[in-house]
Amino acid sequence: MRYFLIISAFSLTSACAQTDPAPTDGSNLPVLEVSMYNSPSIDHEVAKDHPYDVDFTVEKTADGQFILVTSMKLHGGSFYVSPHSTRDFKGKFRIEVAPNEDLSIKDDFIETPRSEEVIDPHQFIDGPVNWVQEDTKYEYSLKVTSKEDFDIGGKIIFVIEPKCTLEEIPLMFKYRSGVLTVEPWKC
Repeated sequence: MRYFLIISAFSLTSACAQTDPAPTDGSNLPVLEVSMYNSPSIDHEVAKDHPYDVDFTVEKTADGQFILVTSMKLHGGSFYVSPHSTRDFKGKFRIEVAPNEDLSIKDDFIETPRSEEVIDPHQFIDGPVNWVQEDTKYEYSLKVTSKEDFDIGGKIIFVIEPKCTLEEIPLMFKYRSGVLTVEPWKC
């Protein structure tokens, strides 16, 4: 009888000490206890009516290169998918330039502060994602291959959550006498 009690106590202790198995891909990503979509910090009225402000400018570096600086200011607990997310999301933050031979955006960029990958348990995500949930700045290198003046359209594209709308902000890149600028474009 004593042997049976010892075995039973050992079995119960072992069962309570078990943890979830480690992810099979070897990563140890933090799992959100509450999905971003269910965060208590969301002010749904603000997130619906005025979820963000965006500002953009072109800066010239000391070595004569151009950088597109985009600042995203979030309101009401709004959030979006970072371009650093490794999964393919249609609404991932990105900047595009219309097809042309005079201006291109290089693939490298800096996100400040850098988003962190987490596991979001929400049914539409259910896996790894880099959420941007604070004011963030992006710096994209631009390559100008023309010596002639030009006007080239572009856009900033992302889905703002929890509003769940695809945002497309039109831009106009203008190059005049060696000076590159960017401004909102009214279609």
